[in-house]
Amino acid sequence: MTHSKKKKFPVFLIGYFIFLMVLVLFWAYVLRYVQDSLLTYEASQPERVMESLICDLEEGRIGEMLSFPSAQSRFEDPDIVKNKYMAQLSGQSLRFEKAPGSYDVQKPVYHIYAGDRRIASVSLRETASEPLMFILSIQDWEIASVEPVLETGDTKLLIHAPNTCTVQINGVLADERELTGNQWEVEAFSYAAEYVDVPDIVEYEVSGLFEMPEIVIQDKYGQDMAYTNVEGVIDARAFPTGRIEDALAEYVLKNAKNYSDFFSGDLPGGNHSVEPLKYMFPENSYFVEQADHYRRFDLWMYSQHEAPTFANERVTDYIRYSDNFFSCNVYFEKTMFLTKTKEYRTVVTNDTYYYVNIDGKWVVADMRTVLKE
Repeated sequence: MTHSKKKKFPVFLIGYFIFLMVLVLFWAYVLRYVQDSLLTYEASQPERVMESLICDLEEGRIGEMLSFPSAQSRFEDPDIVKNKYMAQLSGQSLRFEKAPGSYDVQKPVYHIYAGDRRIASVSLRETASEPLMFILSIQDWEIASVEPVLETGDTKLLIHAPNTCTVQINGVLADERELTGNQWEVEAFSYAAEYVDVPDIVEYEVSGLFEMPEIVIQDKYGQDMAYTNVEGVIDARAFPTGRIEDALAEYVLKNAKNYSDFFSGDLPGGNHSVEPLKYMFPENSYFVEQADHYRRFDLWMYSQHEAPTFANERVTDYIRYSDNFFSCNVYFEKTMFLTKTKEYRTVVTNDTYYYVNIDGKWVVADMRTVLKE
């Protein structure tokens, strides 16, 4: 009886395949481990913290990581520093670079840029470190500090205004804190200053502003004063004009016409004395002395004429500086018929009168001819 031989699968091949499978699985594990380790290592780098911070900044999620000082000037919004900083982040693509000279691996420093402009410096701090694959380590980081690079307000203004006026800067009243101590007299008020208090020009200084502010200067009666701005020097010396009361305008015009008639020999009693003029001036006025000198030495030279007539009379440019001091312009055309030459002569008066109130009476402290331009 014949038996057939069974074929046996070689043990060697079985062992070989098992070895190959184990080897493949081992290297698959090693590669997976290395890959995971590298991903973990990469995720633990400080650059990932910076990327997260950049994302927060771009989306406005700054929380308490940034602190901002108040505005340097009390005339601007206290939050203007923060608002201007956030405005420069809006719509910007931010990037970061390691700061030059940052060699401490446990405390690296990075700069953040918006375009080419550096907007912040960030310091990181290592909080934990675990070995990984013998030659690497996993690190935990935290933000130690974020220092924003802030704008500084460099706008400076000098404001020259009468000391009787109020100066508002962005709605905030300037006071003695802004006064520099510089003060100037107004030359046109020099005679009036002998009798009443007159405005002087004082200087305010405002610095540390980010933007040109809104400036409102008002006289003591709440009227806005015009001003000029020349290279940061605000000058407000032109007081606002108003409407003069009818009775006061008539009084001023009468005085100006009487003064003119005195010098042409037409004021009754003026040929013999300055008494007809004294009522309109303070005691010991220079103008009374001047008129008396003219009466005694020069009046004879005035050509003989018929009684004058007046035309185009007006009182304008009324400015009230205080309750005891005002000025106005007086204009009229005075025509005289010269009896010897049979000619008409017209004399134009165009003067600014400065009136002061002494003991309840308005008198002329000064008068100045308005020069033609």
